[in-house]
Amino acid sequence: MTRRQALATLGAATLVGLSRLARADAPAVLGSAIGPDGAFHAAALDGELSERAGAGLALRVHALTPRPDGREAVAVGRRPQDVAFVLDGAGETLRASFDATEGRRFSGHGDYSRDGVTFMTAEIDFETGEGVVVLRDVAGGYQPRAEFASAGVGPHELIGAGGLVAVANGAKEPKSEPGVAALGRTTARSNVALLHAGTGAAESVAALEDGMETLSLRHLVATPGGGVIVGAQDTAKGARDLPLVARVEGERLRFLEVDYGLAARFGGYVGQLSLDASGRYLAASGPVGGVVGVFDLETDECLGLVPAPDCCAVAADGTTGGFVAATGLGEALRIAAHESGVAITARRASRLRWDNHLASRANFV
Repeated sequence: MTRRQALATLGAATLVGLSRLARADAPAVLGSAIGPDGAFHAAALDGELSERAGAGLALRVHALTPRPDGREAVAVGRRPQDVAFVLDGAGETLRASFDATEGRRFSGHGDYSRDGVTFMTAEIDFETGEGVVVLRDVAGGYQPRAEFASAGVGPHELIGAGGLVAVANGAKEPKSEPGVAALGRTTARSNVALLHAGTGAAESVAALEDGMETLSLRHLVATPGGGVIVGAQDTAKGARDLPLVARVEGERLRFLEVDYGLAARFGGYVGQLSLDASGRYLAASGPVGGVVGVFDLETDECLGLVPAPDCCAVAADGTTGGFVAATGLGEALRIAAHESGVAITARRASRLRWDNHLASRANFV
């Protein structure tokens, strides 16, 4: 079987799998977007890549996180905002909102505990840039219950990882206006901290080595075997040559090697990571370079890139090797990966301009 035949077969299997996993009109992935009227919305894509504009939001948000039971989701404001919104599981109804703790701003991300009882937010001290993980009581209206230090400066994404909390402490900021002044002048190096979910005690802190200090570690995924993978953004102007995806191995970051021709096409920027249903294939969006790349985690090799201009948002679609991506130019894509390569298998124009992140609905896969 040729590479092209293999990918065509996988694309067909993906479509069959999607029709079996969910109704055609059931939201498969959640995200945020700007509507034709310029207003901010929670939004969803179904199994046929049809869009659905959901609850209107008063401001731009960064990432939506579904609760494990699929009945609720939280959209955290995009820094420098200090508000988060609680939505129903389909992102259609705004239920409540809550604020960052005093003197802090949200990082744009949060995550639920596996039992859905606690929602964790990464927050940044407005004066110092130091990071804090805040544990919030879901049943109590998402009010803070406890907190501990993130073991770094400028945390961005945090995720639960096998009884631990993994935090990507970004330190240096890729943005020209970081929203927290301290992040624009820090000399701290970015790290990934693995923290005990109950006490905040550090299990390990993996910091960048010499020669990699311009990177800001931003986004995370947890692997089925309990590992953590991080994606980076290079804060050096015009930087294109450093690897951007790494495995966290204790106190060490092991970057996945990509040849220069592929690495340069990411534009020095990984915007989101997503792991497929099998745990083998890892998608990494490169909105600056206008690509989505897929890695085979059995070999740690990059299978290839597909063109996706202004695409930051990517999520698993519930099938082996299958992903959904959405762009800021108004297009939704289905991407299929196989050990022989990666390809776009479907695309659809959207009236929505999609923002930074997509999330697979917890009850979809």
